[in-house]
Amino acid sequence: MKNQTHILLLGLSFLLFPFFSASAQETSSDIPLSEMEIDETVFNFGEIKEGKKVEHVFTFKNVGDEPLVISSAKGSCGCTVPQWPKEAIAPGDVASFTVIFNSRNKKGLRTQKVTLVANTNPSNTFVYLKGKINPRTYEERLADIKDDVHMESNTSKDCFKIFPNPTSEILNMKMDEALVGKSVIISIFSESAQLMAQRSIENVPSNIEFNVSHFPRGTYFANVQVGGEKAQSICFVISD
Repeated sequence: MKNQTHILLLGLSFLLFPFFSASAQETSSDIPLSEMEIDETVFNFGEIKEGKKVEHVFTFKNVGDEPLVISSAKGSCGCTVPQWPKEAIAPGDVASFTVIFNSRNKKGLRTQKVTLVANTNPSNTFVYLKGKINPRTYEERLADIKDDVHMESNTSKDCFKIFPNPTSEILNMKMDEALVGKSVIISIFSESAQLMAQRSIENVPSNIEFNVSHFPRGTYFANVQVGGEKAQSICFVISD
């Protein structure tokens, strides 16, 4: 178990705990149906060189009346790997999943399909990555090999690392007693300002958890708004 990291914000302390799960939660016929609304179902990555990786985040919302559970997600081939939240998404909540496509040994026009299985009707939801892969020259192949060696990026001293991706972990936000029972909106944004997750809680509990194991590496900002007050934020870094 990693050492716990404490960051204070508006009386909140961010605690990190390992999240152990033998397998994804399976949906079954006795689970009430919900409804998923995805901002975009097709991502066009344009033209890339063979060997490059495409990483894209899809944002979705539970627009149904029951908790939304994604039991599995699978790419059309081993080169397309989805990472998705394993916990149930409450009605009205926003969440996201990441798809990574490795174009090594691929060329030409490509359409990579990802199938999500959830307690929806129909149970299968599809998203796609489309684009064109241009063959690499010998010199470019050598350059790509060097690019595979990940160099840790410089991060702000105000940010903190939480775990090596893709180790499964949850972000546990322990609320100050003075905030329990109040109205809170928590939003997590990527450095490019993409909304990764959002929850609106009328009566905030003592602990709020976010599973961030499926987030790609990078810098993120957790914005916390209590009642009608101005939102405050704290940044954290996911790195491998």
